[in-house]
Amino acid sequence: MAQSVVPHQLSNRLKEDTLLRELAGDLFAASISASSIAPIITAIDRAVVENAACSKFSLVSTLKSHIISSFRHPRLFFSAKPFFIVWTLYAATYTTANVTETVVRAFSQKKDEVLVGSITFLATCLVNVPLGVWKDIRFVQAYGNARLPSPVLRGKELPSPIVQPSSASLPRVPKVVGATFLIRDAITILGSFTLPSVLCEPIPDTVLSDPVIKAAAAQLIVPIFSQVFATPVHILGLDLYNHPQAQTRERMSRIRENLGPTTAMRCFRIIPAFGVGCIMNTNLRRYFHKAAGG
Repeated sequence: MAQSVVPHQLSNRLKEDTLLRELAGDLFAASISASSIAPIITAIDRAVVENAACSKFSLVSTLKSHIISSFRHPRLFFSAKPFFIVWTLYAATYTTANVTETVVRAFSQKKDEVLVGSITFLATCLVNVPLGVWKDIRFVQAYGNARLPSPVLRGKELPSPIVQPSSASLPRVPKVVGATFLIRDAITILGSFTLPSVLCEPIPDTVLSDPVIKAAAAQLIVPIFSQVFATPVHILGLDLYNHPQAQTRERMSRIRENLGPTTAMRCFRIIPAFGVGCIMNTNLRRYFHKAAGG
């Protein structure tokens, strides 16, 4: 009897050790993936907010100034609060998705993919949505209404990618602005986590025959197209903050003016955020789990 207990205890101990190594791998995969995409997303998000607040310069020129500054002053860029906010958002999102899936698979008796996927999706949403809204509120507080001083860059005045206001000077954000960001995130999450797995199945084998390639293609393309619907809501939220007393006709005119370039920029932004980032996180997680013996 005692002999049968010992192997059982050893088996449980091995499973526990494997689970801990897998969870450590989940954290490493999430951190590396977030670190790889946070710089470009930080630059894009700030450029979009500043462009909505003041369209004196084109969206591309504003983004260019931030990218140039990140190379000229890397220490300041990576130690600044905007980068930390964006990194926190994606590191927390990927970590939640990884850890939830690992734990559910480890403790569920039946390997039900629908159950695992549903729990992982809900947990990820519970973390991603409030952090996403928090990130956008912090950005619109810091960079809305052209609040920052503008240094000279190649003979033109552009918002500084380094200077940031103190927390004490940040104005309050109306609830309606937060609500628009929530709606935008709901559209983005639907297009990034739910629809790709559904829409990859109908892709004809004559176009893509490998299921893995189908899934990767859907994970890249579907989230991008979701921004066609999410971007107008995003611009509306920014305009409600920057021009709270504006008339509807005036507001719609500004939204139409910014819609084209902002949609293109947010579509491009999705590629690292929910395309490359998700694929990198998935592959790194698989590698670390394999190394852990899972």
